[in-house]
Amino acid sequence: MAVQFPIVPMRALSGELPTDEQNWAYEIKWDGMRIVAFAGPDGVRLQSSNGRDVTSSFPDLAGLPAALGGRTAVLDGELIAADADGVPSFSRLQTRMHLVSPLDVAHRAALQPVSYQIFDLLALDSVDATGLPYVERRRLLSELIEPGPRWLVPAHRVGDGAALLDVVRARGMEGIMAKRLDSSYRPGRRSGAWIKIKIRTEQEFVVGGWLPGEGRRQGTLGSLLVGAHDGEGRLTYAGRVGSGFSEAELTRLGARLADLVSDTCPFAEPPPANQARDAHWVRPEMVVQVAFGEWTDDGRLRHPSYLGERSDVDPSAVGQEP
Repeated sequence: MAVQFPIVPMRALSGELPTDEQNWAYEIKWDGMRIVAFAGPDGVRLQSSNGRDVTSSFPDLAGLPAALGGRTAVLDGELIAADADGVPSFSRLQTRMHLVSPLDVAHRAALQPVSYQIFDLLALDSVDATGLPYVERRRLLSELIEPGPRWLVPAHRVGDGAALLDVVRARGMEGIMAKRLDSSYRPGRRSGAWIKIKIRTEQEFVVGGWLPGEGRRQGTLGSLLVGAHDGEGRLTYAGRVGSGFSEAELTRLGARLADLVSDTCPFAEPPPANQARDAHWVRPEMVVQVAFGEWTDDGRLRHPSYLGERSDVDPSAVGQEP
């Protein structure tokens, strides 16, 4: 098989609904963890978007090869954990993402199952499918995969993206994807052939430091200092994130940050003096997902809230989004 582990998935650019919508397919944008699955008669191997083998963390997909009818395939999709209303919840997925103990994994899998939304086909048997147009890859994928208890090929539509956007907005979901019908799959590339149209404003940020808590959080983490890389690769400060943490997550993050201690501020320009004075700097190796209201005129996050750590994302790939 020409497509081999690990492979860097194709990425989308942020934007608006295309005007030539008859040339585009529209899909739901899933709020989860990007997973490339290498599946066949010998079993399944799961890869995160930053190239880590995460197979042992998600035994939910052990039965996926049976859905291929004896064939071998490389699949691209999103692993999600749904809430009581069936809406993907990244915070629920967080309870599964960082586990390593087989006993812990089995326990959490029983309490919080995940499902794999498969939206692309990168290889089938010995044939590399990445050069095929989107419509052909989608056709092959729909014919190949039998729906299962923990996996599905979700529907897509050609044209009328606004209608799908309205449905997603009504359900409180993250947004939709627009993909050119004639586009090939370009591993490792962030391409305008894929556009993400977001309803809820959230994105990934790199942690560069933290501030101690006050009041009831005295002696623990108060807020994370986060940023994203600009066009020249510099880590630009975006603000501090001080809400959205559970007590358990504060404890876990405290241990994570202790392993990343640094004497140097990693931001190209340090935070304001009143924040930098009390900051504890860390190596910029940790990525978090943050929801926020909007960007301020000076490039800071307004009303940011922590959603979870993105251990599946390469910090160097985190850039500023519109």
